[in-house]
Amino acid sequence: MGAVRMLFGTELRRRWRSWLILVGLIAVVAGLVLAATAAGRRTATAFPRFVASHGYDVYIYNQKPVSGLSRLPGVSSVTSIANPASGQPTCACMSHAVNPSDFYINELSPSALRRVVKLVGGQMPAESSPYDVLASFTLQQDFGVQIGSVIRVPLYASSQLAALGSGANVAPSGPTVALHVVGIGAAEMEFPSGSTPEYDLFTTPAFARAINKKVPHAYVYLVRLRHETSSLPRFGAAAGALHLVYVSNQATAAAAVTASIHPQAVGWWALAVLAALVGLAVIGQALGRQSIVESEEYPSLVALGLPRRHLLVLGTARNLVLALVGAAGAVIVAFALSPLTPVGEARLAEPSTGLSFDAHVLLLGALATVVVVLLLGIWPAVRAARVHGGGERASEGRPSIIVSKVVAAGAPPSAVIGVRHALERGRGGASLPVGTALFGSALAVMALCATVVFADSLTHLTTTPALYGSNYQLGFSTSNGGPGSPTSWVASLKRDHSITAVMLAATNEVSIKGNDVLAFAGKAERGPLLLSRVDGRLPTGDDDMALGITTLHQVGAHVGSVLGVTVQLPSGGSRTVPFRVVGTASFPSDAGGGGLGTGSAFTLAGYENAVCPPGREQSRCQQAFASNQDFIVLARAASGVKGRAAIARFEARDRANTPTIPTSLLNFGEAVNFPLILGCVLAVFGVATLLHLLVVSVVRRRREMGLLKALGFVNMQVGATVLWQASTVALVGIVVGIPLGVVVGRAVWNAFATNLGAVPVATVPVLSIAVLALGVLVVANVLAVVPAVTSARRRSVGRLLQTE
Repeated sequence: MGAVRMLFGTELRRRWRSWLILVGLIAVVAGLVLAATAAGRRTATAFPRFVASHGYDVYIYNQKPVSGLSRLPGVSSVTSIANPASGQPTCACMSHAVNPSDFYINELSPSALRRVVKLVGGQMPAESSPYDVLASFTLQQDFGVQIGSVIRVPLYASSQLAALGSGANVAPSGPTVALHVVGIGAAEMEFPSGSTPEYDLFTTPAFARAINKKVPHAYVYLVRLRHETSSLPRFGAAAGALHLVYVSNQATAAAAVTASIHPQAVGWWALAVLAALVGLAVIGQALGRQSIVESEEYPSLVALGLPRRHLLVLGTARNLVLALVGAAGAVIVAFALSPLTPVGEARLAEPSTGLSFDAHVLLLGALATVVVVLLLGIWPAVRAARVHGGGERASEGRPSIIVSKVVAAGAPPSAVIGVRHALERGRGGASLPVGTALFGSALAVMALCATVVFADSLTHLTTTPALYGSNYQLGFSTSNGGPGSPTSWVASLKRDHSITAVMLAATNEVSIKGNDVLAFAGKAERGPLLLSRVDGRLPTGDDDMALGITTLHQVGAHVGSVLGVTVQLPSGGSRTVPFRVVGTASFPSDAGGGGLGTGSAFTLAGYENAVCPPGREQSRCQQAFASNQDFIVLARAASGVKGRAAIARFEARDRANTPTIPTSLLNFGEAVNFPLILGCVLAVFGVATLLHLLVVSVVRRRREMGLLKALGFVNMQVGATVLWQASTVALVGIVVGIPLGVVVGRAVWNAFATNLGAVPVATVPVLSIAVLALGVLVVANVLAVVPAVTSARRRSVGRLLQTE
């Protein structure tokens, strides 16, 4: 093997520049794949890790202080928060008003503040300053509050406690405080989970000392349990005896937040897979061409007695070195890119932003890179070692039928030769693996076309509320602070002939096979149930139930399954009732339905029968259910001017809300534009593939170009030959890649939308695809300009015709 070591050293000294380019290519391709994979993993686990650091298991609200919570079964810790009663906050930075019912001032100790709030920007409030506050990121995002903003908040006076307790609508008569924002924070309660966002200010003990004696308070307790699943039932039973105003299991809300972030993680993983597929073609072609270039001297070495197996070892050794160095570079690239992710809501949840070394992904990915590069290089190395002593190896193969048709059509010689260079391998020292180049071109165009279809379908989804579960145009809820009641809203809507559908609904929480699920119980007052059907049908009978696709998978069911649903009774306790799954639906995330693929739907009568079974107590139970239930009303208007006018009228008069894009779609499509990133990556890979092909082709076919010049070709014809070659490769990619891209794009979108819980409707933008095809052809010719000029400027025909 001494000869192999000597030849390896010689090749390294001669070709270190081309090896370095290959190492860079491997490092960039694999680095992007590893970075996207690590970003997906980091994004998917961001909120669970946030909850582990800053979260809690149970949220308790009460109008009076509660003692003894820490002694209840299963309790690990209790964080106490006092909420002074406040009115409408104002700030010069705000373009519109904050709903007072969604705004809270939170008094808690400095240690508790650090425990439940992650500092996003700025600094924590100074303990001695009564008017320094930390503002929630929701105030920054929705109302423009920044570090340095001053928020003026009117407070209620202690003398108004009785009026507040009675629910009277009175203006605050206590002091107005000017609060100076010194930092931005993120707490678990502020992440959107299918309900109205919460807007918080976190104050200091000095603030509490200054105003507590003047202002009435409510009290919040954040309870962390030792073992959530096993401790929660015992804690709930014990807490029920305390007659608290509101107790919420945060597992459901946390699961909804995690689900809203998950599509972004899926996007990173999809980006990694697609980049890997195209990268395989790019690296495989590069290794094949490098093997051809380095095999030029193999016939002479075989003639001198070097065994062919040594040539195979030589090629494999080169591939191993390239793989090892490229894998190390890929780890460095992925590590360097890690501070850029996660983004959007996941970045707010990420406990530790900055450089991140995910050992599982990066080390296993580096090993996979080495293995893949070696596998990609095996066949080129074997083929290069198949040489015949002293003779030219490899025949030129079958002539292309397309080339024959181009000749028959009377095309100019430059076009015929360019098309032949693109479609035929050639022979001897001018041979090139054109098949892999054509495959790479088709793969790149296919992926780009699929990306265009996916992006257009995503835009169609975000602009069509019915597809993401919001199959309504107006939503009425007591949480909006508007006038009226569910009964008056329904009556008013039904009197308006421009309103085509009205639904009364109640939102609750049920348990299915141990999974806490948000329940949406609706009654169609006019028209159909305003829910978005994905598969099967919507519930019509009292025993029917529809589930979100995510919930369906969580409980291990399918359409047609009969499942026990555990509901909470108004008198306390629970009851389990069988329901049949009749379909899957997408739920409105801004109407308490759970959101997209998470949640369950029943008829209002069916849910009420489950809560209040027939018997002597049914009537009393139904009255208790109705009095304790927060109903919402959803409506849809007719199309046209009258419908739009009705929507505007109800929005202004009753503070009705209109559908908003779910956080999961915002996380996927706006926080990071995956289709755009993927398109850029694929474009770079496609450019690298075509450029490498053209450069190697010009170098390998120098003698042929010299012969053509000797036969009378002028420089323009030589350059045109290269342009025709590039155009042919691009056209093959367009003809093959675009139909496949449309099919793949539709399939990927349907799978993505279904998994997300949206209604899967794929769109094919014909104009955008036509522009893509034209762009591919133009870019191919632009890339070919430099190789064409280089080939045409070779002046010495004699040197070009020298034997290599």
